[in-house]
Amino acid sequence: MRIDAHIHFWRLARGVNTALSADMTAIYADRQPQDLAPLLARTGIDAIVCVQASETLGENLFMLGLAERHDWIAGVVGWLDPGSPALDEELAALTTIPRFKGIRPVRNDNRSVRWMLDESLADGWCLIENTDLTVDLLVQDWRELPIVTQLAQRYRKTTFILDHCGKPDIAGGQSDEWMASIDTLANLPNVVCKLSGLLNCAAPGADASVIRPWSDHVLERFGSHRVMWASDWPPLDLVAHYARWSAVSDDLLAALEPAQRERILGATAASFYRL
Repeated sequence: MRIDAHIHFWRLARGVNTALSADMTAIYADRQPQDLAPLLARTGIDAIVCVQASETLGENLFMLGLAERHDWIAGVVGWLDPGSPALDEELAALTTIPRFKGIRPVRNDNRSVRWMLDESLADGWCLIENTDLTVDLLVQDWRELPIVTQLAQRYRKTTFILDHCGKPDIAGGQSDEWMASIDTLANLPNVVCKLSGLLNCAAPGADASVIRPWSDHVLERFGSHRVMWASDWPPLDLVAHYARWSAVSDDLLAALEPAQRERILGATAASFYRL
């Protein structure tokens, strides 16, 4: 079973997708399951994980409603604020829903993730830690990866999933510090990494040979049992189409053993998201 572990849907009329702007012409339009389904069929994807695209509780209802109508949406990673005064009740409600698998806490599009270490959030993180929910981590600045490490060290019972390999600066060739941060993070057994977003981090027209040093480093440090493949569609459309990233990924994974590829392309996501 091949799984895309990171998909977003949005409907602009809802007025909640503040990270989008009209100058993002390639993706500034509704992106819904009917738009994605043909792409999945062409690339042999069996199921997806839908990830929050707005910082609202209503986002959870929107995604769960889509999942009820499309059985190939196997899991939902929603939005919650660990500082919410009603977090206990919000968790109690959402954890009763089988397809609700995890959360991705985001504030101000996570232009910085330093807010996650605020001591006032400790009780909230502890409440989250006492559930089976995973926590996806969106890091916009790879230099803040040490913050993710601190968070994962504090809450070792929580499974943290690093989105998009921490967004390395492939275009700028800044690899040494990012690689060192990945090394430290990968030493924590409660951290998993998504192999996604790398074409968006590279210069236009990049191919597998350009991003291979970064993908190889993630694969070597995390191992196939803690790496899951994903597309990050529709943001992927800013730089490439879905089939291109699928083909580039196949090239990046070609040297691995079949069992390793199987884990990365589906089994790891199925395991950690409990699909």
